[in-house]
Amino acid sequence: MDGFAKRTEEKRQAILSAAFDLMTEKQSRFTVSELAKKAHVSPVSIYNYFGSKEQVIIEVLKQMTEEQMSWIDQKIESNAPFDAILVDILKRKIKTAVLFDETITKTMQQDPNWEQLATRGYTAFARLIEYGKQQGSIDVTLSTTSYLRYVQLMQQAILSDPHFSIGDMKETMEDYFHFFLNGVIKR
Repeated sequence: MDGFAKRTEEKRQAILSAAFDLMTEKQSRFTVSELAKKAHVSPVSIYNYFGSKEQVIIEVLKQMTEEQMSWIDQKIESNAPFDAILVDILKRKIKTAVLFDETITKTMQQDPNWEQLATRGYTAFARLIEYGKQQGSIDVTLSTTSYLRYVQLMQQAILSDPHFSIGDMKETMEDYFHFFLNGVIKR
C-alpha cells in the first residue's frame, strides 16, 4: 500500500472509530461537524469517503457485524465451549444495544445491502447453533431453522412494538438474555 492509500485508509478508520464513539454516546444524534472534529478530519473528508453521515453509520454497523461473524468462526475453530460463546455473544449484544435509536434502526433497514449482510449473519449464527448441537449443549431435536426463527421473532417483536423505546434496549436485551438462557419457568 502506497503512502496515499495508507493515509486514506487511516482517515477512513479514524472517521469510523469516531462515529462508533459518538454512537455510543448519542446514537444518531451527532452532526457531521462533531464527527469531523472527533476524527480530526474536515467535514469534506467525511462526504468524500462516505457520502453522508448515514453511510458512515451503516459502515460502522457493517464492520461490527463482520467482526462478530469472524469472531464466531474463530471461537468455533478454536473449539471453545458453546455456552461460553453464547454468553459472550449476548453480552456483546447488550453492550452494543446502546448504539441504536429509531433513526439508526430505520437507516439500517432502508439500506439495500443490509439484508445481504443480515443473511450472512444468520448463516454464521446457524453454524453456531450446529456447533452447539455437536457439543451437546443445545437440544438436537429442534431444527436449526427453529432456533434462527426464534431469534428472528424476538428481533421483530422488539422492532415492531409501538410502545418499545430504543432507550430501553439495554435493559430489554438483558431480560431477553435471561429468557434465552433460562427460559421463563423458575427452576
